[in-house]
Amino acid sequence: MKNIILSAIVGFAPVMASAGGHADFAGHGTGVTTDTKTIEATTGTHVQQTSSDVWIYDNPPEGFHEAMMANCNYFSAFAVGMPQPVGGVGTCQAHDPDGDISLWNGAFQIDGTILMTIVAGTGKWAALNGAKFQGKTRQSLGDANVYDFAPVN
Repeated sequence: MKNIILSAIVGFAPVMASAGGHADFAGHGTGVTTDTKTIEATTGTHVQQTSSDVWIYDNPPEGFHEAMMANCNYFSAFAVGMPQPVGGVGTCQAHDPDGDISLWNGAFQIDGTILMTIVAGTGKWAALNGAKFQGKTRQSLGDANVYDFAPVN
């Protein structure tokens, strides 16, 4: 059961994006799972997964870097016997090479993507509060994955 849950989370969740409502912020990322915890109950299982990610922008605007680091936590709920989560949320703490930070929060979507929103930022990221991004896993590699992301507003 744990292998099914891990595969589903790695394939469904880590899809963080970065930045704010501009087509220039589309890109891809990699996530490596650094910790997984489960709580099994009678009718379902809670899973917490932590990952270390690198977000790479295809064409970042002037002043923004091509890549940044993020630490992400995903919380998923699985019904007994179901390989896909019945719901989940994710939060990422990102920082760029200049020391500017951003905080992301999002929810799993029915189509297998995750919709993330920048909820706080400093420096160049402050102007992007409220920007939304949608991401989807391109390749699951067990405890790692590659994903794509794009702005939605």
